[in-house]
Amino acid sequence: MKPLRYACLLTLLLVLWPKATLASCTMSGGTETVRMTISSPITLDPNAAVGTVLATSPVVSPSPNTTQVSCSGSTTIGVINLVGSQPSGSSTIYPTGVSGVGYRILHPDSSYYLPPWGYDSIDSGTYELSVGSALQLVKTGPITSGATLNAGTLGYWQYGGRRTNLRAEDFVLANSVTFVAPSCTVTTPNIAVTLPTVSNTALAGTGATAGATAFTIGLNCPSSAAGRTMAIQFDTAQSFSGANGVIIPTAGTARNVGVQLVDSSLSPTVVFAHPVTVGTTPSGLYNLTYYARYYATAASVTPGNLTATATFTISYP
Repeated sequence: MKPLRYACLLTLLLVLWPKATLASCTMSGGTETVRMTISSPITLDPNAAVGTVLATSPVVSPSPNTTQVSCSGSTTIGVINLVGSQPSGSSTIYPTGVSGVGYRILHPDSSYYLPPWGYDSIDSGTYELSVGSALQLVKTGPITSGATLNAGTLGYWQYGGRRTNLRAEDFVLANSVTFVAPSCTVTTPNIAVTLPTVSNTALAGTGATAGATAFTIGLNCPSSAAGRTMAIQFDTAQSFSGANGVIIPTAGTARNVGVQLVDSSLSPTVVFAHPVTVGTTPSGLYNLTYYARYYATAASVTPGNLTATATFTISYP
């Protein structure tokens, strides 16, 4: 009789066990698309804290804005991230695949950030996908200058379980976004240096110099760009191979004479096509002083006028 008693107990448990209720959703129409644009490039502030909003797109309505979702029972909803892992916990900031950059989707109609799938639910009802959305990019850590977040679908809004794949709304970044370091402005982009008239006897012999004339290269740097190693590079189309920094004239009647660029101590440290470190970027206005002077490229100089041209490039990685 003991085996029969066990069988009866099992039957009783099965009768008392409640039947699970499964929620389900149906969608009329196709997946809506929200195409959001972020202005590019984004200039980075190295002093910005983690959590700083880097950019916000305009509010965009779904398209074609004709889809409805009907659900019976409590239904799990949320964002599925396609460009990185799901965020940890209930965080509404999603990894983008670009180090230091996350995104979140804002429903401006309610100032509500869309949560990841699994951390929110809705009751039974019919829902129209008509609310406008905006995309925010958020700093989550150090960002490398030159990094790019490519255009494409970032994620989508999911109704119901992952297996149902009821993909109601795609969130699309319409354009690629590049992140750049803050930059200085050259306040003297075009510099005309007029050398004095000198006697050709002042240039007697190869390597003789005369008429040194100062000129300045002006910079204006934001505080966020300050403190970075700065280098300057001079270039010219035709240089004299016998000495540093000597430009062969592009026009004029003078012969066997060029123009040499030297630093503020009159030292011939300028080597064309080679960057030279000149300190660190300032905060605010700053001047770099150089000199231009005549340089005899042969033992005998023929009098006349001349024109020489060079370009400069300031870099601060």
